[in-house]
Amino acid sequence: MNNLANAYFERIQGDRAENIEQAIACHGQALTVRIQDAMPVEWATTMMNLANAYYARIRGSRAENIEQAIARYGQALTVMTRDAMPIEWATTMNNLAAAYNNRIRGGRAENIEQAIECYKDCMTIFTPELLPDDCRRTARSLGNLYMEQQRWTEAETSYRQALKAAEILYQNANLLDSKAAELAATADLPRRAAYAMARTGNFQAAVETLEQGRARGLSESLDRDRTDLDQLQQLNPDLYKQYKEITQQLRNLESQQRDRSTSNDRHNLTPESLRESAIALRQQLNKLIENIRQVPDYEQFLALPTFEDVRRSAKPEKPLVYLAPTPAGSLALIVTPENIQAIWLDTLTETNVSDLLNNTWFAAYKQSQKDHQSWLSAIDSVTRQLWEPLMQPLIHHLKTHNLHQAILIPTGLLSFLPIHAAWTEAPDRPTGRHYALDDIHFTYAPNAKSLTAAQAIAQRVQPDSILAIDNPRNDLPNSEREVNAAIATFPQSTVLRHGEATMERVRLKLPGAAIVHFSCHGKAHTTETKIIDPETKEVLQILTPLDSCLQMSDGNLTLKDIFALNLAERSGIRLAILSACETSLSGIKNADEAISLPTGLLQAGVAGAIASLWSVSDLSTMFLLTKFYDLWRTQHLPPDQALRQAQLWMSRTTDGEKADYGKLTLPTALRDRYTYAHPFHWAAFSYLGV
Repeated sequence: MNNLANAYFERIQGDRAENIEQAIACHGQALTVRIQDAMPVEWATTMMNLANAYYARIRGSRAENIEQAIARYGQALTVMTRDAMPIEWATTMNNLAAAYNNRIRGGRAENIEQAIECYKDCMTIFTPELLPDDCRRTARSLGNLYMEQQRWTEAETSYRQALKAAEILYQNANLLDSKAAELAATADLPRRAAYAMARTGNFQAAVETLEQGRARGLSESLDRDRTDLDQLQQLNPDLYKQYKEITQQLRNLESQQRDRSTSNDRHNLTPESLRESAIALRQQLNKLIENIRQVPDYEQFLALPTFEDVRRSAKPEKPLVYLAPTPAGSLALIVTPENIQAIWLDTLTETNVSDLLNNTWFAAYKQSQKDHQSWLSAIDSVTRQLWEPLMQPLIHHLKTHNLHQAILIPTGLLSFLPIHAAWTEAPDRPTGRHYALDDIHFTYAPNAKSLTAAQAIAQRVQPDSILAIDNPRNDLPNSEREVNAAIATFPQSTVLRHGEATMERVRLKLPGAAIVHFSCHGKAHTTETKIIDPETKEVLQILTPLDSCLQMSDGNLTLKDIFALNLAERSGIRLAILSACETSLSGIKNADEAISLPTGLLQAGVAGAIASLWSVSDLSTMFLLTKFYDLWRTQHLPPDQALRQAQLWMSRTTDGEKADYGKLTLPTALRDRYTYAHPFHWAAFSYLGV
């Protein structure tokens, strides 16, 4: 009867409320046989399961259901003691803590204290080393309660335990999908922990925590595949050779894993052989890393990034700015080589950002093809709401310190928004607006680690040749003008137009290019999406962020394909311009991994990328990028500054001025309009990297 109750509780089919009622009834019947005196352990187990059912109950009074759950957890604990059944005791205490945290009756402060004490008791059993999964979950819950109470020192301590457990779980994961699952389970933990650390004045630890939690997969591949090993090759050729061989085998294995993770037949493929290979290779790599760390000057080889690593990526005139939204408010940490300064953005909470995205931004974007005006209004509304709580205090701080440039590292859902286009009213301007990029030159980075790797590529690759992909599907009327403007500024150029731009040709040409320009359609897959046959209901394809793509004439050049190119092994690419739709969007489920086309390019060996957050008209893109190439190649601005100046030009000039620049004719009555000054036409694009 107890097993039947558990089956009802876990049942997927049928009405959830009714299933829980059946579970409660079956547990009740089981307890008529499983009595405490005769079967104490079985009685306590059933009592705990009954408590779980009451806690999840949908019918009846929520307040009363929680009281019933608390009472039964208490009864179970009379048998499940710490000495006799430590793990079961800790598990029940964890459940009891959750019940107290959500209790409706009684005083909130007293309930919170009860929950905290229960969680603290759990942590005596749930240690990071012995039970890391339970430890991560419990320590994070405890930290969240302390955060709610603004007890920052205790919150920091709890979050550190959770981070320690999370790191153990991550290191024990061998396959890419299991590593991704661990990162997804960690979710907002680094942001919350960093916020608590900053509140206690521990700014260096806060920066380290944000850096370690941002684009972890990217950082690992950059560390593993691009670490400077010249000195190691001289000091210990054998270790050098072993390392190169193992990392190449790992890259090959990861390529197979990516193939499997995006295959529509993946559920019919056994991962056991991949798992065994991954475990063996990672064991070899870990042993090899230990040996390499014995070599002078390699003591920190492949270690987690430290504050010193981050500091080296910052410049006196161009600080790094980490932006971290949390339930308690947001935090900006401004890092220069000399110091760290914090800006507390109390009115911008994680909930605020989520509401902006889900209720306004994404909702309007999904309908943008049918209702373009609502999408324009959503862009206006969201970017306007980013001014007072976020960009105004940040810009004020930067200008006060005589800083006119900054590299933004937005975390969480902030990474989906064009922060540089936040604006406020400016009645004295023709457009009536003052944008963030009017004041400060902002670029973006997935993390500090990527900047160090990108800088090395930028220094060794001369931007003297360009590979241009021109309108592979032959449906972008302004593409040829855009591409011609680009190639006219380079002494050497290769153009693949229309049907010539096949996947194979592009893959062959990419490794030899210094600059690449894609004028084509693109598609971002921000979540796992199943393509289902409407008649047979068969799953035809499963799309993931790794399937985000640039559309060639004969198929899609995916992020997975770009990873496989390993461009860094062939000197790398100075800049990739992705003149395509939504090429900068990353996966939503694990936003802080920043899995997107531009970050994929950085991982593959590109120093900088220009990409867009949404689908932009090809006429707007032609204007923007033609001006960009003019400013970069003819007027000799650095490429990141050239993009900003092109965006300012778009936002400030009339339709007539743009028509004159593009040598287009426009009726006199339309010349004074500012149609293309709207952020829809230029704010989608951002500069990532160096």
